[in-house]
Amino acid sequence: MRTHLLSTILGLTTISVCTSLPVRAATFNYDQLKNISLRPINSENRLTFSGEPFQNQGYTVFSNLNPTSLDSGHQVISLNGLGNAPYYVTGRQGSPEVPASGATRATSVTEIAGFPTFSSYLKNNGIQLDSIGFGFGQKSDRDFTKTWNLGDDNLGKDWFGSPDSTIEEKIYKANPDDVEVFLSFGRQKIVNLGYSDIYAAIDYGSTTSVSDDSDVAFTEPITVTKVTGLNSVEDALANAFLQDVAAGGGKVQLVHEEYQPDETNFIIGNGFGGINLRFGASIRIVRTPAVPEPTSALGLLMFGALNAIYYVKKQKTK
Repeated sequence: MRTHLLSTILGLTTISVCTSLPVRAATFNYDQLKNISLRPINSENRLTFSGEPFQNQGYTVFSNLNPTSLDSGHQVISLNGLGNAPYYVTGRQGSPEVPASGATRATSVTEIAGFPTFSSYLKNNGIQLDSIGFGFGQKSDRDFTKTWNLGDDNLGKDWFGSPDSTIEEKIYKANPDDVEVFLSFGRQKIVNLGYSDIYAAIDYGSTTSVSDDSDVAFTEPITVTKVTGLNSVEDALANAFLQDVAAGGGKVQLVHEEYQPDETNFIIGNGFGGINLRFGASIRIVRTPAVPEPTSALGLLMFGALNAIYYVKKQKTK
């Protein structure tokens, strides 16, 4: 999730941002991550999303405009990085901007791969892909500072970087009760996705220009549940989605990968400054390794012990 453009808002440094950036940034090399062990998981079942600021979608990174406050964001120390890293991240619907954006989601579905039941229901009922949305951020009755953030913003704990490397790694966390991740149909939330920290990384590239940056963010595999009180169509959509998840592995992972510089929209409100950015992401059905139940593990242990005892006794009788 992009960082160094935020310095133009905070007034900590001056950056020249080109309106036309034809250079395509390189894809992100996950092998460069040294502190985040989690990785995106490949899947044949994906919902691909895209949300642009001009569509009143995307995501927002922001920080306190007071440079002495904890949530003003740390100074970027990575090679070719400039300015301050954003302290908070939320979907566009949770932005602190004034006047309020009125956004209801971060992004909309553009493609479906797999998800046979969900895809068939959409097709058979003439439901457009972009009517399905995705959002994340603080709940509507919570203050926007309750969204995912860098906590104590400590180097070596909440973020990792070095003047000798172009890579910065960040872990955004929140109180699970204060935030939500959801799938929506129109304006109605239909599926809740469980909580995960957000693992983000950016490669600042070979220059200080954003044109050669690449950034990614992803979650742990998370559970999904149906929202209650849905009408018949909403309920059927949610059931179809959950059915595909159960058949495909049981959990989903959210992955955001941004390889091109995007149009930026600076925002100010409530004493905070930030940027609304394009959000290109996918929800992937993933299968996690099975962990034996405690009773099963104990049973295996006892079985092994009894076999060992039997073997020793048998040896003694020879």
